[in-house]
Amino acid sequence: MTEINSFDIPRNLIGFVNDPVSGQVINNVIKTIALDYSEVFQGTPADVIEFLDNNRVPKILVVDISNSELPLRDISKIKERSSPSVNIIAIGGKNDVGLFRDLMVIGVSDYLVKPLNNNLLLNSIKIVNGTINEYEKTGKMIQLINSVGGAGTTTVAANVGWILANRHFKHTLVLDLDFLYGTLDLILDIKTENSYIDILESPDKINDYSLETIFKRCGQRLFYLGGLANLFKEINVNLEAFEALLSLAKKQFNFILTDTQRGSTDINKICLDKTDSFVVLVEMSVASARNTGRILEFLNVKQPEKKVLIVANKIGLSDSGSLSKRSFEKAIDRKIDYMMPLDEKVALAAANIGQPLVLSNSPLTAVLENIASDLIGKNKSLETESVKQNNEGWIISKIKNLMPDIF
Repeated sequence: MTEINSFDIPRNLIGFVNDPVSGQVINNVIKTIALDYSEVFQGTPADVIEFLDNNRVPKILVVDISNSELPLRDISKIKERSSPSVNIIAIGGKNDVGLFRDLMVIGVSDYLVKPLNNNLLLNSIKIVNGTINEYEKTGKMIQLINSVGGAGTTTVAANVGWILANRHFKHTLVLDLDFLYGTLDLILDIKTENSYIDILESPDKINDYSLETIFKRCGQRLFYLGGLANLFKEINVNLEAFEALLSLAKKQFNFILTDTQRGSTDINKICLDKTDSFVVLVEMSVASARNTGRILEFLNVKQPEKKVLIVANKIGLSDSGSLSKRSFEKAIDRKIDYMMPLDEKVALAAANIGQPLVLSNSPLTAVLENIASDLIGKNKSLETESVKQNNEGWIISKIKNLMPDIF
């Protein structure tokens, strides 16, 4: 396979085939409909996965499974590494109705049987490009809410986002909606630019390609979007532009984690309708219990069918005014889903060097991994032993070298 390595190039169509005739047909169709930013490569489903690990997902992916021993497994792995809106056209060597139906079930847009011809492929591309909106696939949006200031939404958004991207292979966006004092960029060690703010003030600038310029890559599948407004100038977010931005982002990413400002703002109201799951960060205090109860009551009325996780943070903090778990749960009339132990040294040091704390062997890591697995609807996905050995203790040693005085 020709080596390609760029997350910054948006592509319309990428094809991987195992015979030159099919490759020529795809190239013919690309030229016929002038489909720019499209390429065809000689390769197998394994090469497709390698491509997706190192490049941005195209709008259309043509995959040759004619020599695949387990085509459903191969396509499922490709789907796991793709954005929700990708259209996969599978090419096979036999006219198998059963295989066709199984491929449709797991999300393949079309199945073509060799030998390919120009008209067959052209019609298929026209069909997948004209998919009816009601069948449009979009990613899931997760809104993180602080019950009290400093409860931990920013830390959880950054680290759960990193886990979804790197351990579950999901294209993930972390979105900072604090336009004045947001700190997600510091945790992810990414430079914030105000082109994001400019776009939010101009609805006519919202389109697929303008968004490509404002998403900041933090890793193979992890992206950040945020910006800081000028404190001397009031930001005028155009709500139509913001809603359009969220709709387009949900087509490009499997998961969007929003670190929202507290309060009943127009932006939060838009997020409320588009959010699929909520994570409420709480502390074991009377104030947090009261606010959490009010938040739960509000969500139960406004979004009764949506999933809500309660995550207690800073467990172990020495405070004579702290409530017990039992008392807190009684106050909010439901169970706490996850308890995050206090690990101030690792959390603070990780934030200071712009590295996810989940790369450490901190007790926080296991909890954050379980939260990510819960949100994705899977059991905890354990990394391979080799990756585990490489990651474990890495951040601790780096922190010790940079800030030995705190150890």
